[in-house]
Amino acid sequence: MEASPAKVIQYFNGEKQNLIPLFQRPYTWKEVNWQTLWDDVMVQYDLEDNSTHFMGAIVSVPARSVPVGVSKYLIIDGQQRLTTVSLLLCALRDSLDPNSAARVQEVYLTNRFRDPEDTLKFVPTQVNREVYRTLVLDRQVAANGGLMVDAYRFFMQQLSRGPDPNGDPVVPAKVLTTLEHALQVVMINLGDSDDPYLIFESLNFKGEPLTQADLVRNYLLMRFRHSISSGGAQERVYQQYWRPLEAQLGGYLTEFLRHYAMKDGDIIKQGGIYAATKARLKNMDSPEAVEQEVQRMQMFGRYYASVLQPSLENDPAVRARLDNIKDLDVTTSYPLLLRLFDARMTGELSCADLEKCLGLVESFVVRRAVCGVPTNALNKLFPQWSKNFPNMDHTAWLHASMSSGGGGRRFPSDTEFGEAFKNQPQYGRGATRFILCRFEKAFEHKESVDLAMATIEHVLPQTLSKEWKDELGEESEKTHAKLLNTFGNLTLTGYNTELGNLPFCEKKEKLTNTHIELNRWILEQVNWRETEIVERAKVLLEKAKLIWLAPVLPIEQKS
Repeated sequence: MEASPAKVIQYFNGEKQNLIPLFQRPYTWKEVNWQTLWDDVMVQYDLEDNSTHFMGAIVSVPARSVPVGVSKYLIIDGQQRLTTVSLLLCALRDSLDPNSAARVQEVYLTNRFRDPEDTLKFVPTQVNREVYRTLVLDRQVAANGGLMVDAYRFFMQQLSRGPDPNGDPVVPAKVLTTLEHALQVVMINLGDSDDPYLIFESLNFKGEPLTQADLVRNYLLMRFRHSISSGGAQERVYQQYWRPLEAQLGGYLTEFLRHYAMKDGDIIKQGGIYAATKARLKNMDSPEAVEQEVQRMQMFGRYYASVLQPSLENDPAVRARLDNIKDLDVTTSYPLLLRLFDARMTGELSCADLEKCLGLVESFVVRRAVCGVPTNALNKLFPQWSKNFPNMDHTAWLHASMSSGGGGRRFPSDTEFGEAFKNQPQYGRGATRFILCRFEKAFEHKESVDLAMATIEHVLPQTLSKEWKDELGEESEKTHAKLLNTFGNLTLTGYNTELGNLPFCEKKEKLTNTHIELNRWILEQVNWRETEIVERAKVLLEKAKLIWLAPVLPIEQKS
């Protein structure tokens, strides 16, 4: 990174082109901002001691995407300020004598004798581009030109009517001289190794900061030849691929780009998405190769949209599995899911096998959750499996891969899973409500219940009343401490507040008309003691082992 003081006019002098990051927010400065810039000019207007006025910092990065044309720079901070200065230059051109006007036009506003796409010295964002082009090249004020035209008219009014600091008429030539010599900025030029995202943070950027997705988009689009007219490669790639991707994923775009970069096995932190994308595209020399990558991003974006919104998936079984993974909030699995969906798209994986693979992901996560295995290893496991992704036999490969880990990477066996399911406290763990809801769905009742409002109920209540102590017998406190939060004692209900600490017989009466199948076994019991709680845990465990597959046993253990 290079930082040095510079006259703001240097951004308009010489054969160059400064481009606002494509498809960023449009010009937003208003009269209060225009007035501030004008006041800054007026402060220096009559001074003859070569003093300067500091306007802030402008950050740019070379846009070395094409070997032809003028030197191009992407403005990543200071775009509103430079846009306003360029509009002041347009107003000066239209207020000066013909010779001076021609100098402003040919030296500061345009690159003479260049191709049309290289003519403008300054290129605003797409939304404002046509209004600006008309103002600079056609010297016409566009109808409905928005804030750009308003700014131009503001400066025209100041130049024609506004008094100078002494109350005399403003002299446009003197304003131009002031602009050329007295307004200074800090020019910050980034190199290839500099991360624009970090620069934004260090500058305490006052506008809407660029996200990692913004930086990726701008980098990708700058790999195509820029054109100030519609129909160019940048415009086509944006409209055909990137814009639909943004529209489909909205605020999830940045996370998609991270998971997309991780699908080949790399571990990408949230602040490293731009750097990872840039590194991946660095060796793509042709615009055609980059376009294929953007097209591939859009295709994977459709897979990602189905993961985020399972209703977009056409296959009912796959859709149900996606609902489960979404409920479990297993975002660490998304890089692998992208590979699985792509395998289905290419015909390497059937819908049936995709459903089985998603079921394995669910089983792996649920069994680990029940056994209290820390989740931190998942951040490395799923990218590792994505990296080793095969071309065939995906279900068997994934099952074997998941089963091969030990320690914090393990896939709990039936023995470990059963002991934890029956004996470990489960209330308060992230997956517990999901597991109970999954049990309910597994009954496949023809009139399924909406469980959105159902909450977890302790049949044996969290606070023991005298009736409950009598129910449990002599070792009530010990039984309560041991079994209170285990699956044998947990269920779902919409009557949680009404049930409270009621005795078991009264709870049964309240639950008589329940539509939740999970409660039917409870209603069949006469008492609710240790025997019933342990027995219910066993009943549920057998169902759990059918729903959530066990790991593959090593060959020596099978025989």
